[in-house]
Amino acid sequence: MSDTVEQSDETTVADRFQHALRVGSLDVCFDYLRDEALTDGVRASLYCRLGEAWYYRGMRDAAVGCARAAFELQPGSEPIADFCAWLFSNCERHDEAAAAYERLIAMRPRWAAGHRHASGSFAVVGQSDRAVYHAERASELEPDSFEFAFHAGAVLEAAGRWAEAAQYFARAAASDPASARVLRHLSACSLALGQFEAALDFAQRAAATAPDDRLSAIHAAELLLRAERLDEAAHIIQPSLVGNPQDDIAWRLLAEIEMRRHRPHDALAAIEQALGTAPDIAEYHVYRGNLLYRLGRFDAAADAFGQAAVLDPTNAETKRSQLTVFFDAGRLREALAVGGELITAAPGNEEYAQAVLQVLNRRFAGFDADCVVLDDGVTRLPRSPRPAGGLIEAALTQWRVVRALIIRETRTRFGDSTLGYGWALLEPMLHILLLSLVFAVMMHGRPPIGTQFFIFYYTGIIPYHLFVHTSSSMTYAVTSNGPLLQLPLVRTFDVLIARGLLELVTDLIVAGIMLAGFVFVGIGALPNDGLGVAGSLAAIWLLGCGIGFSNAVVTGFFRSWDKIWAQLTRLLYFCSGIFYVPGMMPDWVRDILAWNPVLHAVDWFRSSFFIEYEPHWLDRSYLLAVAALSLLAGLALERALRRRLYEPS
Repeated sequence: MSDTVEQSDETTVADRFQHALRVGSLDVCFDYLRDEALTDGVRASLYCRLGEAWYYRGMRDAAVGCARAAFELQPGSEPIADFCAWLFSNCERHDEAAAAYERLIAMRPRWAAGHRHASGSFAVVGQSDRAVYHAERASELEPDSFEFAFHAGAVLEAAGRWAEAAQYFARAAASDPASARVLRHLSACSLALGQFEAALDFAQRAAATAPDDRLSAIHAAELLLRAERLDEAAHIIQPSLVGNPQDDIAWRLLAEIEMRRHRPHDALAAIEQALGTAPDIAEYHVYRGNLLYRLGRFDAAADAFGQAAVLDPTNAETKRSQLTVFFDAGRLREALAVGGELITAAPGNEEYAQAVLQVLNRRFAGFDADCVVLDDGVTRLPRSPRPAGGLIEAALTQWRVVRALIIRETRTRFGDSTLGYGWALLEPMLHILLLSLVFAVMMHGRPPIGTQFFIFYYTGIIPYHLFVHTSSSMTYAVTSNGPLLQLPLVRTFDVLIARGLLELVTDLIVAGIMLAGFVFVGIGALPNDGLGVAGSLAAIWLLGCGIGFSNAVVTGFFRSWDKIWAQLTRLLYFCSGIFYVPGMMPDWVRDILAWNPVLHAVDWFRSSFFIEYEPHWLDRSYLLAVAALSLLAGLALERALRRRLYEPS
């Protein structure tokens, strides 16, 4: 009898709740939910109805509160979990939605859509491992589903698991071969895996499948631009702009393509179209300024850089470009004003200081033209015109540029390391110490020449390091000093020779310090032939410069060359007689090694220290000839391809 009464009371409360819900008295509904006669199941169900009503009224916080109460009352109820998962997802409470979906999946283990929803929620809250698990599970349960396969690929791609992502995108492509979106993602995965040709093929297929899809067109054009297939890139991006004339990103890409095709006027028209759509992007103004500067329209270029500086006042490089344009246009007062801002923002920047100094020098040289003297009645003879600067003045100006670059490189070379410039001294010391310890044991305490392992390996390491440091540092000089090459007075030759001179000075200082250290600890280490030491080091440095010039040119067109060169220098380490004497080798091996000019430099340097060491295979004229030829070849390559080594963007 009591059970019947309780059910009757519960039904009455539920009916009253429903009536209040229908008439919109949602606050009254809360009063009914407090009735102690309700069971947990009924109460949870009523909370769900109230939460739904709050949701459709736009009161999401109240709706979420109701769902939480229902979920807490009946965590094992499938309908309650289903409703809560839906509400939490729509109210963007993705962590709670993920928990609700996992509760449902435990009840319906083969529910593929549930795994898909759970994956999406976990992805939003950053739990990539759980997101990947549920995404893969959804696709495994329904392997023919395009949606599930594509979602799994997208989640894996976001997690950086490119190879696995490509497999799921391939499954999606099998379901819908005409999906440009899938082909574009396959291209992105291939690119991340280093498979450029496959990436380009997928990108072109995506663009051909959906020629009106702007994303596919942009992606394909970018890859074709990277491959220097400029006409094909233009052929893809131009039709996309017909259907999307307000696409500023595509216009910016077209500007770069036209610039690479040596059509600066067309590039200028394209970047102005991009600015018409997105006038607040500073980078577009910078690009336009560079184009105008290239076309010799200095005043317009200065205005473009000025607009970029207004949009991005913290970008010092924009102001640096503005200073250059003012300088070339002869607007020295504006150049000095911008230079003052640069110096104020970065008082320790040597490059900015040198730029302002150039402006001041030119300003002082032009004072005579700026001054107006009133007639004081005294007749003066006409002043002879100022003679034009000659070769000596040009050489001095260029030396000041190189000197400024050397100072800049000195300050930045080891700026990120704790020991700073001490690494330059520590590297050869550790090298010599390690070789001495190892070979002292292997050779029973006696080096191949002399009595001190330290001196023997010193005479091998110093010329080798001078060659490797010079050639390697010059390899990166152009690619790492792009902004400097926008300055009128700075050429690719300047940044290259500055690197070479810095390495020469650094390695000579290190060699001198080490030599003094050997003498200080009582190791006789003074050379017997000072001219031989100087000659060998000069020859190997010139050889390093020649190879460095060539490396810089090759790196400008083939960016992976630096990695290949690093491996070649490691091979040279074993072929240059650093830790052995070539006379210890069989004749046929020594004859092969003798083709290596670095070996001759090492033996020339070593024979200048050890009077008893006179290798018959040493050919100083061969080393000098190879150094001269390599230097001439490197200079010729740099001069011929100077304009193509750095294109301002």
